[in-house]
Order: sequence, then C-alpha cells, then structure tokens
Amino acid sequence: MTCVIILSSVHRVMRAEKVLKQNGLKVDLVPVPREISSDCGVAIELPLELWKEAFRLMENQGISPHECYIRTEEGRFEKKGETRECV
Repeated sequence: MTCVIILSSVHRVMRAEKVLKQNGLKVDLVPVPREISSDCGVAIELPLELWKEAFRLMENQGISPHECYIRTEEGRFEKKGETRECV
C-alpha cells in the first residue's frame, strides 16, 4: 500500500519532494487522482511504511500536508481525517 499526500500548492509539493529525496526517501510525484479531486494538481506518493519519516521531515521544514490518503491494494483511496492517521 502507498500513501498519497496532497499539499496546498504545487510549490509546496516540489519543496517537499526535494526535502524527502535529499533525505533518501523514495517518493514519486503523481497527478492528483480523480477519485480525490477534479482539480489538476500534483501529489506525493510514497510507500506507506515511509510515512512517519516523511511527515517528520516535512514538518521540520515547515511543510504541512493538506490531506492524506491511503491507496489500498485494490487501488481505491481512503481519506484519513488527520494527516497523522496515515501511520
């Protein structure tokens, strides 16, 4: 399973990607899935087991996720009420 992180702007997504990659995390930029939003946008996708480290690194840089979703093994997205619930 993976975690899809939505941030409030493309600029924040790019900044978060840079921070996470500089710290050795395997992340991908993906289009925001239509199941989540009809807006054109970019999200960060990473293995679920890296979520705690990713959140800590973003938080240390003042980058706050807007929403967090778990991509299930069936490919569906489950929204979590709080970003920390992705853990």
